[in-house]
Amino acid sequence: MAVHTEGAVDATAAARAPVRDGRLLGILAALTAISIWAGWQIATRHSASTSMTPFDLAFLRYGVASLLLAPVLLRSGLLPRHANPWTIAAMVAGAGLPFGLVAMAGARLAPVAHMGAIMPTTVPMFVMLFGALWFGERATRVHLVGFALILAGVAAIIGPSLGDAAGSWRGDLLFVCGGALWAVYTFGIRQSGLTGWQAAAVLNAWSFLLLLPIWYLSGDSGFLTAPWQELAMQVLWQGVLSGVVGIAAYSLAVRRLGVTVAAAFSALVPAMSSFGGMLLLGESLAPLAIGALVLVTVGFLFASGAVGALAGAGKRRG
Repeated sequence: MAVHTEGAVDATAAARAPVRDGRLLGILAALTAISIWAGWQIATRHSASTSMTPFDLAFLRYGVASLLLAPVLLRSGLLPRHANPWTIAAMVAGAGLPFGLVAMAGARLAPVAHMGAIMPTTVPMFVMLFGALWFGERATRVHLVGFALILAGVAAIIGPSLGDAAGSWRGDLLFVCGGALWAVYTFGIRQSGLTGWQAAAVLNAWSFLLLLPIWYLSGDSGFLTAPWQELAMQVLWQGVLSGVVGIAAYSLAVRRLGVTVAAAFSALVPAMSSFGGMLLLGESLAPLAIGALVLVTVGFLFASGAVGALAGAGKRRG
């Protein structure tokens, strides 16, 4: 009997090993993705001290990513046959050029801590709001608690800046708009039937095509006067890491961990962006802002469904 029992234990351990390895890979992928997102926010904010305009950053963001994802686009096409054109338009608006310009313009007006605290945490709130308006979805009490915490945190961030001579509240409102746009992308990607790579290739290509005439006609490029070190850094963060590697890492995290758990890691972005801004950009973080960070982070965990999922998992184990 002992021999058979040991064999069964060995077989069970062998079966669990790939699961553990898969979850570990998913965790590493999620940490990579959120590190890239936080770094992208810091790099975008840093560009405010250079001659580069939001159009320049968008050129690097969508141009470099389009070039790197060209092999995927050649297979899928600009308008994949099984995808609805309106769905593609929603994806491009939500995560493509309009979103990019809104985020990059906001980063020139408000600190990176505001960007990290407002934009990602308002996404689940807008997802639920749009879901209720368009699909009749209903929010649970857990969701409503999360929304209340997020709204309180956002108000604590925007409120003090209303009397600020720098007008950072304008950037804060742009970050709220960015959260709403990303929620539109969330519905678009759900309905599109595209893989993460296909979606990235299509929305980057469309964004770059839409940007080219705007960038040319604006006549206000800072490429020629920007230091080459800054250009190289923005190519890396805007086009390579954010445009390609971050998408791949998050897609892997979703496959290994599931949507809810992968999204829960995004709750780390506000703190990472804020403290990164302090260390790398010399931005200050007032006590009220720290309290607001806590509110939006906890609110995000409730609103994204992470708290409910963890509670359900605990009950099943019990």
